[in-house]
Amino acid sequence: MVKPIPLYFMSKEIPNSLEQLLEKFPEIQPPITISEDSVVTFSSKNKPISLDLIQEYFVIWDSFDEFTEIVPCFQLNVPNDYYGLVYWKGSLLSYEYILLILSKDGTLISKKVIAGTISNGQTIKKSVATIDENLSIYTMVGEQDVSDLSYNPTHSSAYKFEIEVDGTISSSQEEINLWEKEEKQERKN
Repeated sequence: MVKPIPLYFMSKEIPNSLEQLLEKFPEIQPPITISEDSVVTFSSKNKPISLDLIQEYFVIWDSFDEFTEIVPCFQLNVPNDYYGLVYWKGSLLSYEYILLILSKDGTLISKKVIAGTISNGQTIKKSVATIDENLSIYTMVGEQDVSDLSYNPTHSSAYKFEIEVDGTISSSQEEINLWEKEEKQERKN
């Protein structure tokens, strides 16, 4: 009698479309700094994501309109067989670097805006992120009035994010989704 092969010995093949998507995100070793201008480098070096892949994956993971653009940035070597992808999303008054953690079959485990620029017409909020060798992400967020050209450092906040062993992205308690709150307000307007 032939014994069945245990599931953990079977090789997990990733879907062909996910493999095509992953090819758009070159792996980069930390430390990595992501700033407002980083998208210029990524868009000049990385191949664009096809409309088919956007419709298959990104439409499920994110919201888009006719003005939205995305640029693949890089892939992180995340432990425990997860994929860590960072992409830039540009839309009206919002430019974001978004970290996705995916399972091996392409299922979204967690998602977090880690850097970018967003405005509500009255204020501008900008953030810069640094990813260290331990995959800890440090983000500095600053805010200023559109009418005030001088930067006030008292309107800045620092946050730390970590990729946990289960693929979730944890953040410091003080963060309380500051960036996402602003983003949701923008979408309502």
